[in-house]
Amino acid sequence: MKMDIFFKKIQRQLFIFIISTVLIAVSRHFSPSTWLDDEPNYLSWLPLSVIISVLLLWGRTAAIPLTIATVAVYLWLFPAESPWLTLLFIGCVLAPVIAVCGALRRWAGRRWRYDIMGRNGTILICALGFAAPCLIKALMYLTGMFVSFPDELSPYFGMASYLFNVIDVQSLVISSLVFSPPVYYALRILLSPAFRRAMWLVRIKPYFSPASRTKTVVWLSALFFLMWMFCSPVSSELFSAYMLPLLFFIFTVGIRSPGATFIAILWAISAFALIQCNKNFVHSINYGPVLAFTLSIFIAFTVCLYYMIRIYNRGARLQRVWHNHALTDPMTWLPNLRALDAHMKTHPGGILCCIRLNNLEFLGRHYGFLMRAHCKSLLDQTLSVHLRPNERVFQFIGCEVLLYLHEGNHEKRLRQMVSILNARRVPWKEQQLTIEHMAAWGRIMPGPGELNRLLGQLSYLAEQTNALEPVIGLDTQPESVMSVTSGQVELFQKIKQALDNGQLLLVGQPIVGRSGERYDEILSRLMVDGRIMMPDTFLPIITQCDLSVYFDMLVMAKLLNYLSSPVARGEKRRFSVNLMPVTLMQNGAAQRIVRLFAESQVDASRIVIEVTEEQAFSTAEHTARNIQLLRQAGFMIAIDDFGTGYSNYERLKRLDADIIKIDGCFIRNITSSTEDVIIVQSICALAKYRGLDVVAEFVETAAQRELLFNLGVDYLQGYLVGKPELLA
Repeated sequence: MKMDIFFKKIQRQLFIFIISTVLIAVSRHFSPSTWLDDEPNYLSWLPLSVIISVLLLWGRTAAIPLTIATVAVYLWLFPAESPWLTLLFIGCVLAPVIAVCGALRRWAGRRWRYDIMGRNGTILICALGFAAPCLIKALMYLTGMFVSFPDELSPYFGMASYLFNVIDVQSLVISSLVFSPPVYYALRILLSPAFRRAMWLVRIKPYFSPASRTKTVVWLSALFFLMWMFCSPVSSELFSAYMLPLLFFIFTVGIRSPGATFIAILWAISAFALIQCNKNFVHSINYGPVLAFTLSIFIAFTVCLYYMIRIYNRGARLQRVWHNHALTDPMTWLPNLRALDAHMKTHPGGILCCIRLNNLEFLGRHYGFLMRAHCKSLLDQTLSVHLRPNERVFQFIGCEVLLYLHEGNHEKRLRQMVSILNARRVPWKEQQLTIEHMAAWGRIMPGPGELNRLLGQLSYLAEQTNALEPVIGLDTQPESVMSVTSGQVELFQKIKQALDNGQLLLVGQPIVGRSGERYDEILSRLMVDGRIMMPDTFLPIITQCDLSVYFDMLVMAKLLNYLSSPVARGEKRRFSVNLMPVTLMQNGAAQRIVRLFAESQVDASRIVIEVTEEQAFSTAEHTARNIQLLRQAGFMIAIDDFGTGYSNYERLKRLDADIIKIDGCFIRNITSSTEDVIIVQSICALAKYRGLDVVAEFVETAAQRELLFNLGVDYLQGYLVGKPELLA
C-alpha cells in the first residue's frame, strides 16, 4: 500500500515536470517583446504566468518539479552561459513566487488557491499580481549590484535606463495579473473532464441559448471588429490608443453577456494581441513613455475588471441563493408551490399526488408546529429512495404534501409508497408516533388556472379517503369532485366580489322585553347575482377563507353608516352585533372597533356585542383583552347560545357580561319538557343574582312567551316577536 502511494506521488510529480517543461519553453517563445534603448525588453514574460498557474493548480506539490523544469529549460536555452548565473536568475524568479504562495497558504488556509475569481480574488491579486513581481524585480536589482551578468541579461538586473526598468516591472505584473488566470483555466480544462463539462454548461452554454444567443453574437462581433482595427497592420491615428476606452467599455458590458469567467479569458487573449501588435496602435514619437502609459492602463483595467467579475459572481451567487429560498419552504426545507410550477414546466406530462397526513393536525396541537415540519421532512427522506429522476416531494398547506410522479404504473407505486409510510413510526423526542397517510392523484392538464383547480380537487379528494381505500384517483370520480371543489371556488369568488362591491345588506330582528322595550339584533345578507344569499351559505366560506375580520369590520362600518344617516339620527334604538371568534382573537381588534365609533361620533352604549361562550370564557390573551376593552369603551356584552358549550354554574358565577341569550334548543320544547323548564329557570335565577338580563331565542308561540316570562326571562327573540327586516 505504501509503495503504491509512493509511486503515485512520483508519477504525479513527473507529470507536473513534463507539463511545466513544455509550457515554460513554449511560453517563453511566444512572450511579446519590443526594443527600448537598443535593448530587447519583454512586454510580458509568460513563463511567470505558467509558474503561478502551476502553483495555483497543484500547490506545494508542484514546487520541486516546477523548479527542476525551469532549470532544465533555461540551461537548455543558454548552454554557453555560466550555469550558475542561470540558476541565480531562476532563483530570483522562483524564490519570491514560492515564498508568496507559502505566505498565502499560511494566512488563508489550505484553500488559498481556490476560487481565484471569487472570495480569494483580492488577496491573490495583491499577493501574486503585484507583490510577487515587485519582489522578483527587487531581488534581481539587488543581485545585479553584486554579480556581473552578460550583456543580454544585465538590463534585467538593473543595468538599464529608468524607462526600461519601469516597463520590465510592468511586464512581470501583466504576466502574473493578466495571463495567469487564462493559463490556469486552460490547464484545468485540459486536465479535468469534469471542469471542462462544468465550464461549458455553466459558463459558456447559457450565453448561447436561444434567449441570449443574439446578444452574445453581437457582443463577440463588436469585440472582433474592434480588435481587428487595433491589430491591423494599417497605421492610422484613427486606430490609436485613444480608442482603448471603447474596448474597455465593451468588456465592461460583456461581464453580463458571455459570462464573468469567460470574459477574463477573452480579455487575456485580447490583451496579448494588443501587446503583441502594440506598434499598430501606439503612434507617438515618444514611443517608450506612451507604451509604458498604455501598459499601466492595461494593468489598471485588469484590476477593475477582476473586481467587477468578483462583484458580478457574488451577485449571481446571491441571486441563486435567493431564488432557491423563494422556491423552498423555510420550515420543512421542501420545495414549495412556486417550485412545483417551475418543475411542471420543465417536466410536463406528470401525475400530481396529494398525500394527506390524517392525524397530524391532532398531534401538532400536542407536540407543536416543529413536529409537523419534522414529519414532512421525514416523509421526503423516506420516499426519496423510491423516486425516479425528476420526481420530487413538494410542500403543501396544512397536513398535506404533494408528490410529482411520472405517468405509468403510478397508482401502483403510490399505493406502495403509502403502505411504506403507514408501516413506519415517526421518532419525536424519545417517542414513536404513528401517522396515518392517505393519498389522491390526478393528471395535470395544461391551461391557465388548471394547477390551482387540480390542487383544490386533490385536497378535497384526499379528505374523502379512508383505511379501506387509502388511495383514490381523480379520474375515477371526476364529476363529484369537480362539482364540489369548483363550486366552492366559484362561490368564494362571488362572495368576495360582493363584499368588495359593498353588496352587504343589514337586517334587524327585534328583541322585545316584557314591558315592550326592544332592541334589534343585526343580521347580514349578501346580494349575489341579483339574489339574496343567506348567512348559512356565505358564513362558512368566509370562515374557511380567513375573511372573518374583514367581514365583521364591514358589518360595523355598514351599521355606523346607518346610525349616522338622517333616518336614524333622531332614533335611540339599540342594536346587537355578532363578532366571529377569529375577530376577537386578533390583536387590536377592539381598538379598531372603538376607533370606528369615535370617528362616527356614535355612542357605544347603543351597541351590544354578542360573543360565543368559548370566547366569553376564553383564557386567550387577545380574546380576553379585546372583550375587556370593549366593555371599558361602553359596549354591552352578550353571551350568545348560552348553555350549549362551555358554560357551567362555576363559570356563570364569574361571568363578566351584561346579557345571556339562552340557546333555542332549550326553548323549542319548553312547553312539553320539564327538564328544559328546570334548566331555563335555574339559569334565570342565577342570572338575576348576578344582575344579568336573559334573552330567550327561537320563541314562536304564545304559550312559550307566557311560560318564559313566568320563569324570569327578560327579553324574547323569534318569529312570534318579529321577523328580520331590512334596515332603511
